[in-house]
Amino acid sequence: MIPRRFVSSLVLAAMLLCQGFAHAQSPADVALARDLFRDGAKLAQEGRWAEARERYTRSLALKRAPLTLYSLGVANREIGRLVDALESFRAFLVEADLQNAANKPYEQPARDAIAALERRVGRLDIHIAPAAPPALSVRVDGAEVPQAALGLPRIVDPGEHTIVVRAQGFREATTKAKVGEGEQSAVTVTLVPLVPKGPGPGPVKPPGGGTPPLPPERPVAPIFLLAGGAVAFASGLTVGLIGVQKASDAPVQDGPEAAQARRLALAGDIVGSAGILAAGAGLAMLLLGKPPDTPADPSDPPEVSVKPFVSPTGIGLVGRF
Repeated sequence: MIPRRFVSSLVLAAMLLCQGFAHAQSPADVALARDLFRDGAKLAQEGRWAEARERYTRSLALKRAPLTLYSLGVANREIGRLVDALESFRAFLVEADLQNAANKPYEQPARDAIAALERRVGRLDIHIAPAAPPALSVRVDGAEVPQAALGLPRIVDPGEHTIVVRAQGFREATTKAKVGEGEQSAVTVTLVPLVPKGPGPGPVKPPGGGTPPLPPERPVAPIFLLAGGAVAFASGLTVGLIGVQKASDAPVQDGPEAAQARRLALAGDIVGSAGILAAGAGLAMLLLGKPPDTPADPSDPPEVSVKPFVSPTGIGLVGRF
């Protein structure tokens, strides 16, 4: 805490100094800067450092005076803005006429404050991966880091800091880093490439180009032939057995009952043979892997289609060969 006697002497010295440079700016601006400085000094005596800092900042914007810089440095230090305080004290030593009686009493306090603040401020060492991306932009706590300062440790106030990195072709990256008083912390920000938006992956093309093959279709025809052939064989076998049974039961071999039995036996043989033929054709198609429903080729053997039927007059087959 700055003694009140010290702050009062600072106010008087600043008033005397303002009278010396009033000719450099309009009288109205100088008068307002003087009033703001007085308000800031009064607030500082009351320990209201944030409000005092606001008055000093506005006074400095109207009229740049060395003692205003010094006072602003004290206010910044008291509220924890160590980096701003450090730069205010340094600016005071650069801009003040230290041979002037109004400035001389503050020279050594300013040097002592600089030495102490240099030990207290933190340093943040930011690394970007991948290194040197195009159109790189880095912000620390909302403040843009100049391109010339990238890759070098940066002084910061102790505490947590937010780092935002943007680069062409990469997603925006945000990370936080905590720096202790007098510490140097290194943080690496990893950028993730942007994924271009577009249609999903198309069908996989075979080596050498060309049209990708269509997925294989289910072999319907061979399965139908196998199933139909099995049914026809079973039907023929049943009809044949019935004919044999009737023939054995006929009273005479040349009678009508025997003739009907022979017809049933013959029909059973035909149907069973057709069933075996159809099942064999279906099995051959499955084994040879011939795709169904392909356009007919003149050199291909004819397709076989067999379908049994039963009518009141007898049993037969409908086929296409």
